[in-house]
Amino acid sequence: MFTRFCVVGLLVLAPLTMIAQSSPAAEGPGATAWVGIEMSTFNPDYGCLQNSPVSCWGNQLFGITPYVTTKHFLFNRVGAEGEARFLHWRGPAKGLTESSYLAGPQIGILRHKQFGLSGKALIGKARLTLPAGWVGAGTYFAFAPGVDLDYRLTKRLCLRGDYEYQVWPAFKGIATATTTGKGGLTPNGLSIGVSYAFLR
Repeated sequence: MFTRFCVVGLLVLAPLTMIAQSSPAAEGPGATAWVGIEMSTFNPDYGCLQNSPVSCWGNQLFGITPYVTTKHFLFNRVGAEGEARFLHWRGPAKGLTESSYLAGPQIGILRHKQFGLSGKALIGKARLTLPAGWVGAGTYFAFAPGVDLDYRLTKRLCLRGDYEYQVWPAFKGIATATTTGKGGLTPNGLSIGVSYAFLR
């Protein structure tokens, strides 16, 4: 599954970088493509009474998030991102995991020296697995706004922090931190990791 996601992500994102010409230094940073990995901690919005990314600390899900992102291929500001998030550790119960496979545009908001702030709007699918007898397991359509803060360590190496708010609108069956059982699940959380520029 992960290998298939990576191949599809590269096939989708790589052509976008090919259509971009590197900009002269006086005009901006030019198109780049990065591959990275993050450690993630998420409020699963299942078994938690509140929905902030740190309010359910005793039941947070932990996991890893490999991703591919392109930057500045359109108007020197718009790029694209694809990610696979595997939240398979800890959580409110043994056997409760969340995974998501999302892609979409990334927009540069602010850049100052080594720092860069970007927003993103991703869509795709998400999967919830639950212990036997629990309600709501399955695969769902998901969309996720988020924000990334990058710190350029070297020309090709970058440190990144990330906040993402996922929305699974078709989820139904139990009351969550943001619903009363009428539908919707909103996992959200924080990630930190590193990325490497494999195309500049």
